[in-house]
Amino acid sequence: MERLVRLAGCPWNTTICYRVSLLPEFTPEGDLPVGVHSAWWTEFQSRFGTATLRRAWLFGRLETLIAVAADTGKLRRVFVWGSFVTTKPSPKDLDILLIMSEDFDVASIAPAAQAIFDSTRARLLFNSDVFWARESIGQATLALWLETYQTSRTFRKRGIVELELP
Repeated sequence: MERLVRLAGCPWNTTICYRVSLLPEFTPEGDLPVGVHSAWWTEFQSRFGTATLRRAWLFGRLETLIAVAADTGKLRRVFVWGSFVTTKPSPKDLDILLIMSEDFDVASIAPAAQAIFDSTRARLLFNSDVFWARESIGQATLALWLETYQTSRTFRKRGIVELELP
């Protein structure tokens, strides 16, 4: 469901500062409704990255991780799910799927950037479970993965977020 949100710093008597918000309201359980919901970076930060010190710290980890992945020039899509995209005040970690271009090669990027694509190092450095694939994964397989990521550990269905890249 789309809704209008007032952008920070805009006077209340002007409508030019309003835009459509893409993220829906939370369910009574504190989750996003089932589905893949798109969000701009600023909306995502406002909604999930500032409410508590833990959320702000995790958001900083996410911001760094995405910046490093984007610096490869091969990042195409980013999905986030799990406790970070809920109302939980203290999410355990970040759960992320990076879709990289077809010609992406981990061995050809800087060693520091390679940490993102190594599950153990990503967990230690970014407090994140990072999954990644090339675009050639195909839409059918990606849809299956995204369906799986919408299932919580208690087998409850919930929504995930795709970040809009600049």
